[in-house]
Amino acid sequence: MKTAQMCCIFVHVVVTEQQSLVVIKKLLAIAVSTITYLRGLFPEKAYGIKYVEGKERFDEEKVMILREERSCPGARQIVQWCV
Repeated sequence: MKTAQMCCIFVHVVVTEQQSLVVIKKLLAIAVSTITYLRGLFPEKAYGIKYVEGKERFDEEKVMILREERSCPGARQIVQWCV
């Protein structure tokens, strides 16, 4: 059993312009979060764990997503930029 939040980040079919915008924003958030995590720019507590579902039912990838942590103003600012 996974203790982190499970989510379906992407819709399977993008039909509208609004859905396309949401997908692009989520991709940007994942990219920025991954880069900052791998470079160690913020403390571990500034990230949350999410799982992105893959093509197969049980095929999931763990991603570290920046969150608005009060004690880390830099992370909070980046999250606000990506929203």
